[in-house]
Amino acid sequence: MEKKIDDLTTLTYGDLETGLKVVYTKSNSPTPETKPDTNANPGAETTKPDSGSSTTENQSDSATGGKTSKKGEAVYALKKIYLYKNKDFKKSERIASYAQKPRINRPMFVVTDYAKSQAGATRYKVRDVNHHSKTAGMIGYITANWKYVRPVYYHSLHQTITVINPNGVNEYQNKNLTGKVKNFKQGTQLKVKGFVTHNLTTRYQLNNGNYVTANRKLVISGKLEQPTKIKAKKTIYRYSNANFGKRISKVKKGTVLKVKKMDLLKTIFIDQLWYKTVSSGRWLCDWESSIRQDHQVVQQNKSHSQRLFGY
Repeated sequence: MEKKIDDLTTLTYGDLETGLKVVYTKSNSPTPETKPDTNANPGAETTKPDSGSSTTENQSDSATGGKTSKKGEAVYALKKIYLYKNKDFKKSERIASYAQKPRINRPMFVVTDYAKSQAGATRYKVRDVNHHSKTAGMIGYITANWKYVRPVYYHSLHQTITVINPNGVNEYQNKNLTGKVKNFKQGTQLKVKGFVTHNLTTRYQLNNGNYVTANRKLVISGKLEQPTKIKAKKTIYRYSNANFGKRISKVKKGTVLKVKKMDLLKTIFIDQLWYKTVSSGRWLCDWESSIRQDHQVVQQNKSHSQRLFGY
């Protein structure tokens, strides 16, 4: 027997569970003309995107992709964003700016609350948790736009993951990451059989039953090949760190070096892959034409950059 519901606000979960048949009846009454509100306050402020911020940052809820992060959850920025004092973004109320960075170095925040701008855009109220940064501990508002901000932790299962953190990731006996077993080096590919949550974070369960983090800054889904050797195609230099520090020594053309770990920095003009060599423990910069990977072509270096910059 069909149940007739005149008021949709009275719907129950049971009604939705059993299914509904919606019947549309055309009304013969004329549609009333919509007139502008002549009583509106002429001095009221109209909501417009901040001239100093991205128009995309000020889009409505559809820009979140329906995937708003929970309170207490960690998020990171994919593109350049600003931290604002209030929910309605104004250039004069910027507290801090965060440049676009490689995946492993993206600025991270913890969501403490939500807010809506006057234009209806969703904002995250956040706390800056970028340790060793001058902005650490700052509180303010950032965009919730899916193109700009996403969860730090994976929310789904993947059969294989690759360690991308230059310092590797640890394997643990328990999902709360206690009972350390060992450290997996950067580039290690791990087979996964399960996916679990712990508070507002997630873990991957390995085939042996142990756990590793599902932090996107530390691991990436799928297989990411890492070079084991590099060869200098012309004379290059070793540096003391991956930030164009002091030159340590010169590497002659044709020299083959074993790769210990890989890091990635980004400047305005070029993505730079850095290789830390086993022989010296120093960093070498790949200017795309300066280093050739063993059994690989230089152009493939770009695929590493794109994946480490990817989602």
